[in-house]
Formats: sequence, C-alpha cells, structure tokens
Amino acid sequence: MAEGPLVELTERAARQIRDYLKDEASLPPLRLALVRTHCMGGRGHAYDVGLADGRTEEDLVAESQGITFLIDPKSAPLLRGIRVDYVVGLQSSGFALDNPNATGKCHCGRHDLFG
Repeated sequence: MAEGPLVELTERAARQIRDYLKDEASLPPLRLALVRTHCMGGRGHAYDVGLADGRTEEDLVAESQGITFLIDPKSAPLLRGIRVDYVVGLQSSGFALDNPNATGKCHCGRHDLFG
C-alpha cells in the first residue's frame, strides 16, 4: 500500500470544490469512500465522493488544500496516497482520482481493481 498523506488534493481540484460549495457558510467535510462494483467478478471498486452527512468515531480525517475528507476505516488502506485533480478536456471535464494502490482497471476502464 502507498505511504504518505491519506489524500492529496491539487490546487485546481480544491478551487473547483470551493467554487461548487461557495453558497455554504463554511466548507463542509466531504466523504470519500470505495464501493464494490460487479465488474470483474466483484473485484471492481468505484469512488464515492460527496458531502458528508455526519461523522462517526471510526472515520479517519484527512485535510488537503484546506478541504477536509472523512474516510471510513475499511476504505482508508486502499485510498492512502490517492491524488485528486480536476482535469479539463475537449470531451469531458471533471475530477480525476489517481490511486497508487489500484492494481488495474476493469475492462470498462471506470473501476479500479485491488489485488
């Protein structure tokens, strides 16, 4: 598994998050988790990112570029070292997650595989 910070957010990604949340009184934490998919016999994982609706005692807290992430302990080892960027392209724009713990991608290219 990767070493270093739990989450690394680029400046461009942080700017996009702040812009999206500009109507909030203060920046709420985001929840970052892995969810299993049915790809590759259930070995595929997708990333779930959204506003956190609460915090549990078990949640790990990561902060990068002034943005706080809450991560459940089951997802944390597979997310450690993940880099979140915001990319702009001709066909699509959006957040790109680069996970050093992923061992591959499923055939559709949308879901990461772990071991």
